[in-house]
Amino acid sequence: MPAPKHPQRKFKIRQYIASRNILQLTRDYVVINAFVAVLLAAILVLITGDRSEVINYIYYIYTELFGKEPNWSLPDRFLYQNIRAFLATLSLLSPSLFIGIIIYKFFVLKRDNIVFRKMCDMYEENGDRFLNIHFYISSSLLLYNLRFTAFIRTYETARENASGKVYPMNTFPLDLNGDAFYPLPYNYVPSRFRIKIKDNPTMGLRSDNPAIVVNQDGTIDVHTAERKISLNPKQGDFCEVYIVASGEVPDLNSTFNELKCYRIPEDVSPTPLPEMITRFVRAEDRFEVENWQDFEGGKLNRLQRRKAQKAGSFRK
Repeated sequence: MPAPKHPQRKFKIRQYIASRNILQLTRDYVVINAFVAVLLAAILVLITGDRSEVINYIYYIYTELFGKEPNWSLPDRFLYQNIRAFLATLSLLSPSLFIGIIIYKFFVLKRDNIVFRKMCDMYEENGDRFLNIHFYISSSLLLYNLRFTAFIRTYETARENASGKVYPMNTFPLDLNGDAFYPLPYNYVPSRFRIKIKDNPTMGLRSDNPAIVVNQDGTIDVHTAERKISLNPKQGDFCEVYIVASGEVPDLNSTFNELKCYRIPEDVSPTPLPEMITRFVRAEDRFEVENWQDFEGGKLNRLQRRKAQKAGSFRK
C-alpha cells in the first residue's frame, strides 16, 4: 500500500470562491470559458485541417458556452457529434455552475467584517508600554459579542537545522484588557483596544505577557517567563502579533473569525497615528465620524465616501 502524500491541501476551490468577490469570480468565469472555446476550436481545426475556420469555431463555441442557441453545424460523423454532445453538456453545466457559485457567495459570510488599520502604534502610560490596535466594523449586519484575542509568534532562523531542544517557532498568548470585548458594538465606528507588551520596570512583573523590546540596531528581544528570545530580522528572524476577531451574527444565525497580522517593528508606526474624531448623535442613536481620511492617512475615494455617507457615519 503506497504511503499517503503530504501535505494534503483540501477545500482549495471553496477557499478560492470564499476569498474572491463577485467581480473577480465573473472575470474568472469569462476567462475559463474563453480558454475552453480556444481549446475545442483547436481540436476541431486539427480534425478538419481547415485553419480558416478557427475564428468562427472560437466564436460559436464561446457563445454557446454562455447559453446561446447554437446556429452552426458539423458533419454527421461519430467524432464530430461527440464533440457537439460534449459542448452541449458544457453549455448546460457552465451557467449552472456559475449561478451556483454566486448563490454560494450569498451564503458564505462576507470576509473583512472587521477592518484593521494597516499600522498600529505604540504608547506608554505610567511606564507600561502598549500597542494600540485600531479597527472598525465594516459589515452592515449587526454583530454581537465581538471579542479579540492576540498572540505573539517568533521565529529563530539559527534553530532551523539545530537538533536542540528548542523549536525555532514559538507562539505565546497575550492577555488583553476588558476593552477587547464588545458585547453589542456599533458599525462604522473607529475603535481600538490595547495590548500590553512591556511592564514598568520599576514596578516589577505584573502580567504574564511576554515583553517585546526593539533595540536601536534593529534586533528584537522577547522576554518570556522561561527565557529570552533574541531575534535578528536581517538573518531571517521575525516577530509578529496576530489578532483574532470573533463574534456572532444574529441575522444569519452564524459566527465569524478573522485574522490580522502585524509585523514587529515594520507595522508599528514610529509616531502616534491620527486620532479619529467620533461624536454620538443621541437624537438619532448613531455615531458620526468626521475624519475618515485619517484612518489610513489618505483621502477616501468616491466609492468609500458614498458608502460612509449612506451608512450615516460620515459628514463633510
